[in-house]
Amino acid sequence: MLPKHEIPDHLKGRIDDIIQLVYEIANGNFEYRLPRYGFNDELDGLVGGINMLGEELKSSMVSKNYLESIYKGVVDVLFILDVNFRIEEVNEITLEKFRCEERALLKRPLAELLSENEQILLERVRAELGEKNICRINELHFSFNGELSKPHSATFSYLLNSQNQPSNILLIAKDVSVFKEARERAEASNEAKTRFLANMSHEIRTPLSAILGFIDLMFETSPTEEQQNFLRLIKASGEDLSKLINNILDINKIEAGKLTLEQIEFQFEEIMKSNLNPYRYLAREKGIDLSITIDPAIPKVLVGDPQKINQVVRNLVSNAVKFTVAGNINVNFTSLPAKPGYAVIQGDIIDSGIGIPSNKLNVIFDSFTQADDSTSRNYGGSGLGLTICRYLLNSMDGDIKVESPPVSFGFEKGTAFTFTMELKAADSQVVKPREEVQTLKLKFSRQYHILVVDDNDLNLKLAKRVLENLGAKVLVADGGQSALELINIHDFDLVFIDIHMPEMDGYELAVRIRKMQYNMPLIALSADAYEEAVLKSLQSGMNAHVKKPFTKEEIFVASKGFLEL
Repeated sequence: MLPKHEIPDHLKGRIDDIIQLVYEIANGNFEYRLPRYGFNDELDGLVGGINMLGEELKSSMVSKNYLESIYKGVVDVLFILDVNFRIEEVNEITLEKFRCEERALLKRPLAELLSENEQILLERVRAELGEKNICRINELHFSFNGELSKPHSATFSYLLNSQNQPSNILLIAKDVSVFKEARERAEASNEAKTRFLANMSHEIRTPLSAILGFIDLMFETSPTEEQQNFLRLIKASGEDLSKLINNILDINKIEAGKLTLEQIEFQFEEIMKSNLNPYRYLAREKGIDLSITIDPAIPKVLVGDPQKINQVVRNLVSNAVKFTVAGNINVNFTSLPAKPGYAVIQGDIIDSGIGIPSNKLNVIFDSFTQADDSTSRNYGGSGLGLTICRYLLNSMDGDIKVESPPVSFGFEKGTAFTFTMELKAADSQVVKPREEVQTLKLKFSRQYHILVVDDNDLNLKLAKRVLENLGAKVLVADGGQSALELINIHDFDLVFIDIHMPEMDGYELAVRIRKMQYNMPLIALSADAYEEAVLKSLQSGMNAHVKKPFTKEEIFVASKGFLEL
């Protein structure tokens, strides 16, 4: 039996070798290896295990050095956290940002470097890391020594060990204040442009409303045929100007992503024919034959935005009339196969006009683009209409294309625009009888007492005359204060209010009237064509919104919902 603690000589050498192996690895010499002795005993097993540990440490050190070489070159804030979100390492950029030494950050919980409102985000980060191994925070603020940092976009991701288990968390945070400020400047610029266009629209629409309104009144004075022709020409010019304003506003809405489409029921055939009939007159004046064909397979009642559909069709047809000197214009609407409950309509507007050069066919749908400069000089136009048409049709799951000359339609010269749009078919296809409205016979059922508030003298006179022709008794006020005084004295059945007025605008006037517990209907009468203005009118207490320029029919219809006619 061997004495206690005595080790056989043949084992002493092996044990000394193992002690040397442990010493070398413990001091960072991961390349040091001890070969096995070939006994396949416990000591050989121990040597094999220590050798494997050296390999693991060597691999880990290579990975660590590799990671350190990467994150030292990262120009953003970088933290290496443990799985409990305590800081283990940082890069030099982080130290520069926080203006501190490394020891001031190491071992601290990350939560201590976040604002109080954002510490709760760490629970979200923890949850998303568990699900996806990565989490992104769009805006994160660090707080250090009482100072709040600029906004950072942060990404948290797990670092995995050799067993593919999370060992650390990598946090990279990028300063996005420059991008945020640039975005805010761009948004402010867009907002300023929107305000400018709204003001420009108001300043142009206000006198334009008077021009077009008084032209309509002139038609009621039994003018001669020659005078009627002159009035039609003046009105057409005014409507062209109104169309240009609408196009500019629409382009701005498109750029801002704010152009929306209504979803209301309408009768397709009736809308198309009533809106295209004026172009038949214009074409006939030029000696051009304009034909309109509507496929009976198209559902009678559809759901969509009839105003925007008219805008597309009228733009294309008006261009056809404008650019055609002689010959024909064909307007065809065809039903295409569609999914149940929907209708796909193809429209073809073919003319025998001047055509479009082949090298311009790919650019005519771009903003402010026409076939060539001479087109603008000879025929006018801003080059916005086709851009808007394409956008509106795309919004209705459709498209538009052009062919010039339209040989596929049998024309040797001219242009063909073909477009498609998908609309929902109404649940009920019962066509309601059309309510005939004859302008010269429009009358209120009794003499209603109506107040008109507007700071523009021409528009006051126009609205007063239109309403008087409808049979109303009308008082006018040139501002909000005088309107309040009249309201306190008289019992009005209805009040029309202009929006843009000095000292007290229409919104404030409506709010004050409602605070005074007056419940008569209030209708905004405004040259502001933006949907935001309509919504603001309703929010201020008004019941409806009529846009300038307005017609006698529009005033009558707007009043009809609030008066017992």
